[in-house]
Amino acid sequence: MIKGNNMIIGFTINKIESARHVPLEELSKYKNINVNYDLNLRNLSVVKSPAVPEKVLRVEYTVTINYLNPSIGYIRFEGYCDHAGGDAEKAFKDWESGKADTGIQNEVANNMMVRITPLAMLLSQNLNLPPAVPVPVINFQKPEAGGAKDDKFDFYHA
Repeated sequence: MIKGNNMIIGFTINKIESARHVPLEELSKYKNINVNYDLNLRNLSVVKSPAVPEKVLRVEYTVTINYLNPSIGYIRFEGYCDHAGGDAEKAFKDWESGKADTGIQNEVANNMMVRITPLAMLLSQNLNLPPAVPVPVINFQKPEAGGAKDDKFDFYHA
């Protein structure tokens, strides 16, 4: 048994769906598009993994990114994530009885988002939808008066 080392040892995407419901020519008229995330962890099971000697907790997931106001498109991922460490049978029973370990939930959900976000960004770009996650905005500004005049680097604030 892995002691004190809870970790994700397997991640699989079984299905990806995406669509834009609005013709490309009309997309520019929608200015206030809300990007909504729907995350669903479900259908837990305890399975044998080839990666570790003990059984692991398998959590199926669905993540849907909806572009709303009005509904102009979506990106949906389905798959499963295997979590090792601790007592998988106990974690399964606790989760099924409504007492899920929030540490496991957070680890699974955050790992899942880290893995699907790059794919969601590519899909949103190819569908001409707004970015699936916020993109940092860079705002270059002139140096303040009285600053270092011989500095060869631009000052910027992100």
